Amino acid sequence: MLAYLQGTIKDRQNGEMIVLTGAEAQGFVGYLVKTPDHPRYDVFVPGSRCELYLYAHVREDAFDLYGFLSAPEKHFFTTLLSVSGVGPKMALSLLSHADEASLIEMILEEDKAALTSISGVGKKTAERMVLELKDGIEKKIESGVFRRKHAGAAAAHVKGAGVSGGAVDRSSRIFMEAYLALQGLGFKEVQARQMVETALQGVKPPERVEDVVKAALQGGL
Repeated sequence: MLAYLQGTIKDRQNGEMIVLTGAEAQGFVGYLVKTPDHPRYDVFVPGSRCELYLYAHVREDAFDLYGFLSAPEKHFFTTLLSVSGVGPKMALSLLSHADEASLIEMILEEDKAALTSISGVGKKTAERMVLELKDGIEKKIESGVFRRKHAGAAAAHVKGAGVSGGAVDRSSRIFMEAYLALQGLGFKEVQARQMVETALQGVKPPERVEDVVKAALQGGL
């Protein structure tokens, strides 16, 4: 089963992109991958390299690939699928509306109004999400699988900043662009994430991607 994909983006639009793998000498293979249609995915532009954590949904008449920026986001996607009545299309719609941390907060706070404001989510579905997921999510937060959204984290998006109150917002534009840039330089996923988090921590974190990358490299030496 396909679980991970790394390659070059051939095309991207409306929440779908074609990712090329292979080499010119042997020929390329293009994978059509559905992703959340959310601004945090704007870091994926045609011609750039990318890595995706995949979920493969196999039906009698289709084989659909869903791609995510991180392993925790993919895990949250599959967690949503455990809810009765929630399929891949609705789970993707949820992650297109908000990031993983925000959705977790809606469920933990039992904010059914916020959940039903998302296209395709009715009152009964919102109630099932809260009822079926809340306890499990709390346990996964305790074990470190998921993370709660820190108070005021939304302010991290102001001027592209990556922190709020000292807590790094991994869904921010500046975090994702710096993280992908470091991976493009050869750093592994965990190391790149830690380097960016360190660079963004502090009272006055860098506001430009190039400055974050520079600080991350200096800190990682």
